[in-house]
Amino acid sequence: MDNAIIIGAGTQGQIYASYLKEAGINIIGFMDDNPALKGTNVHGIPVLGCYQDLFTEEFKKKIQSVYCPIGDNDIRVQYLSTLKKEGYKIPSFIHKTVSIAPDVTLGEAVYMLVGNIVMPHTTIGNYIMVNMDSTIAHHVHMADGVFMSSGVNVGACIDVKEKAYIGMGVTVMTGISSIGKECLLGAGTVIIKDVPDYATVVGNPGRIIKYKTPKND
Repeated sequence: MDNAIIIGAGTQGQIYASYLKEAGINIIGFMDDNPALKGTNVHGIPVLGCYQDLFTEEFKKKIQSVYCPIGDNDIRVQYLSTLKKEGYKIPSFIHKTVSIAPDVTLGEAVYMLVGNIVMPHTTIGNYIMVNMDSTIAHHVHMADGVFMSSGVNVGACIDVKEKAYIGMGVTVMTGISSIGKECLLGAGTVIIKDVPDYATVVGNPGRIIKYKTPKND
């Protein structure tokens, strides 16, 4: 059995540790960039070091698989894509209660928690997190690095672009075509028209309140 670690010993990491252990995955520790946590135990799991330690031969010899359930899309995508190049496995975790249609295409490092539903003819990219009790309707294309919080409903035939952040309880109505790259949809927002790249949208119906400044790639 592979030795696996979780990057991030905060609340998300702790939740995933519980579910991963329940699923029989051999979690040997956390990695966390808070130096005060090194050598401590979080719910009985040791904090072994920080992210940069994963590039050392010591850690490469004893760790095979890495999970990174961090809600920051940029960090999650960067860490997982980099560690894959370093030779680590970056498995997905799909909770046993998730319902996924047989023809759904799933990428790498997809994390889905309790009670989610993914309908047929949908494509899910890499490095995606979906919290609990959310629904992704049919013919949706979800690009890499998207985060969906709990209780989200994404309608049919929608293109959800890279690193979109969809807050708790958002409803994206069928009939629109796209949710923009690196946009942020605030909790409870109802989306009734296309969302541009980098927009922050709140309210019912959703309205744009600002735009994020894109990072230089």
